[in-house]
Amino acid sequence: MSYVTDKDKWLTRASEWMMYASAWSFRTLTWPLSTWALTRSLAPLGGWIAWKVPMARKRIIENVDHVFPGLTDAEKKVFVKANGAQTLCLFVEYSRLDKVLREVGVEVSGEEHLRGRPDGTGAILVTAHYGNWEAVRMAAKFMGQECGIIYRAFNNRYLDRFTMNLIPAAGEPVLQKGSGMRQLLAHVKRGGVVMILVDQRNSGAPYLDFLGKPAETVLAAAELATRTGAALIPAVAERDLAKRRFKVTFEAPVAISAPEKMMQEVNDRISGWIMQAPDQWFWLHRRWRTTLRSQGKSGDRA
Repeated sequence: MSYVTDKDKWLTRASEWMMYASAWSFRTLTWPLSTWALTRSLAPLGGWIAWKVPMARKRIIENVDHVFPGLTDAEKKVFVKANGAQTLCLFVEYSRLDKVLREVGVEVSGEEHLRGRPDGTGAILVTAHYGNWEAVRMAAKFMGQECGIIYRAFNNRYLDRFTMNLIPAAGEPVLQKGSGMRQLLAHVKRGGVVMILVDQRNSGAPYLDFLGKPAETVLAAAELATRTGAALIPAVAERDLAKRRFKVTFEAPVAISAPEKMMQEVNDRISGWIMQAPDQWFWLHRRWRTTLRSQGKSGDRA
């Protein structure tokens, strides 16, 4: 039996506050700089951190080995550093999301799929931790379509507060995962638009193919679409640092059918995005944790 002492609680609270203070300090000190200048200058640092931090390097390589077996050590190093660079760009953008809205360039394609649904019909945008998914909501907002999001609260209460001050800038409502599901249902039934990230593992969910490997995939987005008649629209935002913009694509809606069939099509679409620009996906996620553990490949149980 383990016990949590008052000292342990104090240390946890102190470390959480330090992370929060660091986030605000970074935001304050870098505020005068443009977001694109900041991301382009800091991206190499992100690659260096990803390669030098053992936990990050191990987790990315573990996932890459699972999906792309046969890469050489040199190719893996290039991959890890490229992914770390994109990840740091994301963190920078999130720390100043309200400013990004005023600075960002967005190139939109497929907007007819979002605009063209029947009057009064809601839309569920399904996406992944790829590029910067908030740019999808920004693009919808620029089109006059306010887009909410299902949000999973951070364990760090202070960092969660920091983030909650920024996320509404890209669109509302911002609904908590779990407790916000009833509000989500009502919002979509009223013809509202919401975005759901569907590429994370969820224990107990059915196994569907993802990047050619079985992965636990939540069916909630498809079930919500079948229940409300809302359009299920895959949407993606790819970061283009060279041209200082996001390329946002609203794809053709997924046809209503059995939820597992619908989510398999969503997984296939996301897999296609990742294959086009693998470094833009968040490879730190433990997407295949259950599969890897069953094969004895994952020693990380955190």
